Amino acid sequence: MAGKARVVNSDILVRIGREEFRNLERLLFRRYPEEEWATFAKFGWRESSQGLVLTLAEVDPPKLGELDESVGHVAIQEPYTLRVALAAEKHSLAVGVLHSHPDKCEPRPSSVDDDMDGYYSEYFSTFAAGRPYASLILARMHDGEIAISGRIFWRREWLPVSRFLVECQPVKTWTRQSWVVDGFRERTARLASAFGKRAAARLRTSSVAVIGAGGTGSAAIEVLVRAGVGRIVIVDPDHITESNLERVHGSHPSDIEQRLSKAALARNHALAIDPACSINAYQGAIPQSEIVDAITTCDLVLGCTDQQHSRLALSDIANRYLVPSIDCGVALEGKNGKITGQIVQLVRFLSADPCALCREMINPIRVAEELMSAEDRVVRQAEAQAAAKRGEDPNPYWQGVPQLNTVGYLTTMAGAMAAGYAIGWLTGSFDPPFSRLQMNLGAPLLEVQEVTQEPRSYCSCRRARGWADQGSADALISAPAHWPPAHLVAW
Repeated sequence: MAGKARVVNSDILVRIGREEFRNLERLLFRRYPEEEWATFAKFGWRESSQGLVLTLAEVDPPKLGELDESVGHVAIQEPYTLRVALAAEKHSLAVGVLHSHPDKCEPRPSSVDDDMDGYYSEYFSTFAAGRPYASLILARMHDGEIAISGRIFWRREWLPVSRFLVECQPVKTWTRQSWVVDGFRERTARLASAFGKRAAARLRTSSVAVIGAGGTGSAAIEVLVRAGVGRIVIVDPDHITESNLERVHGSHPSDIEQRLSKAALARNHALAIDPACSINAYQGAIPQSEIVDAITTCDLVLGCTDQQHSRLALSDIANRYLVPSIDCGVALEGKNGKITGQIVQLVRFLSADPCALCREMINPIRVAEELMSAEDRVVRQAEAQAAAKRGEDPNPYWQGVPQLNTVGYLTTMAGAMAAGYAIGWLTGSFDPPFSRLQMNLGAPLLEVQEVTQEPRSYCSCRRARGWADQGSADALISAPAHWPPAHLVAW
């Protein structure tokens, strides 16, 4: 990929969508428990200084006769290999092989696997030059859980997969001849008593990105830290102001005097709760490249801003990079000093879900105004005023769509709910029982409803699913050039 820095460490992450993983289980374990099975697949990828992320874009299962069923191990016939190789000349994705191991066999590569990988890594370097080659092994363990191992041939060297992330489903990763071991701490014993020790331990090896460290985000971060999540990525471009004190957890008047960034404030508050939690706090916004690099290494992401461009970027990242997210928003409605609506909305974005455009959640005028530079805003507002003086419609120049009003108790509730559902995903204990939920705290029985929508067949999100950087032509949004560079906040 032109313009990208080479991986400076061997941290390799493979992401798989939930639907694709279920299909893989059915396909690869069709001869289980005694015999193996296999399939070729296509992968998107993203390279950064943090490592290499591969995303399963499409499974290319064998046709009748393309695998030798007379033997118990994987024996791929030449027509299957050639079909996949010729197709690779017409697309930009990486190629890989996924296969299963029989009952009571760990996903440790065998000598047959070594021979197969040695051959295919060289073979596909001709048809898919400059792209990674992936070799993944799935095994069903005694507890019924799926375990995965993998290695990637990239720039003439083999790199072990450090971690596998399946959308909303915990899986075991086998790496360097050992398991990635969960950790458990006594301070989360109450959570363990409710969800089980395995669930509590999983949180310690999990990572969550929180976009927005204001009222909603600061509440979500606090819940996640107290629950024992091991790593949190915090993203926010702004500094704390006096009006934020009403709703931002951990904020104090002295923070305003120091002109502390919201990201730094959230980091300090989180470390005061749990000094052992790994916190990466960025002053920046999505979809800046540095932020996308950080988010794609996390199990999931929570959207906690009132910015529509952020919501659109979250939707795009869920679709192209297979990073599941929950976007939360709040709004107060009222008239003549009376509150008529106290709205909380939670939206699930999985790779197979409709994107934010399909769901008609995005006002393009507001997005355009959010992304403008300060200078452009001044010019457009002046043009709108001039049009109004001429008796013309000012809206084509500037609409000034207002941001939604929020208050502390409402943002705290929304952030805590989103964090709770994140904990359910991370532990495998429960799924959010909605795709798009809306509730009105001021209405009888909270007026809870789910808004169900289907993806539009012609939307770019249907083409780019799992394509990572190779689907950039179908990206829903990009960062404006005038934004200041994103950076980690000073320690």
